Amino acid sequence: MTKKNAVALCPELAAILGNEIAQGNRLKDGPNQADWPEPGSVFAALEFDLRSEPSSFPESVRHSICRDLHYGWHDECYCTIHRHLLVAGETHHP
Repeated sequence: MTKKNAVALCPELAAILGNEIAQGNRLKDGPNQADWPEPGSVFAALEFDLRSEPSSFPESVRHSICRDLHYGWHDECYCTIHRHLLVAGETHHP
């Protein structure tokens, strides 16, 4: 887990992160001030795929599946209010 540039995730993603930790998922990286994918963005990564049901996420959290091996994660949760990003798991190979 990286501590460099450590900051807090926005409340919307922090709630998802807390729920994931409670379900046995583990923080792999962050939260860090990453300035990616937007200036001011905070990034955090969970070790395993999300265990939470994305339909329960706030409207401001956009969930998608990342199939790009370049990024290396499976679930992507982006807060449209704060521009923070929480990712989870590893890309699933076809």
